[in-house]
Amino acid sequence: MSSMFGKPRTSTERPPQSPLPECNVAILGCRGAGKSALTVKFLTKRFISEYDPNLEDTYSSEELVDQQPVLLKVMDTADQDGPGNCERYLCWASAFLVVYSIDNRKSFEGCQRYLEVLALHARGCQRRCPVLLLGNKLDMEQYR
Repeated sequence: MSSMFGKPRTSTERPPQSPLPECNVAILGCRGAGKSALTVKFLTKRFISEYDPNLEDTYSSEELVDQQPVLLKVMDTADQDGPGNCERYLCWASAFLVVYSIDNRKSFEGCQRYLEVLALHARGCQRRCPVLLLGNKLDMEQYR
């Protein structure tokens, strides 16, 4: 604790020698499931309707988890035909979010391939990685 003008306050500054713990999350799912929109909405709190479906990028953001700062890195993947070239995120990620669009049954069915690849990876991996299945585009429910 330090004080400023006689009032105690807790310091939020970290010593330069202690880097933030990292959490790497890969966002997976079929084309058009809303992976990029979900990623951008989470990181910027804004909705953007137009995305390049061929663009894959990794974003970083400092977030609080259990009142502790964590460097969250989010890989917004751009797999065109399922998890064919998945080594890049299987080795990198510490958690996986598999996304489907609730107004597109094929995107839900396509998640099965991602979940199978992740299950196979988990069997050969010593670390446990959480996997979440997320139904996206709730605002499109009327088009189901």
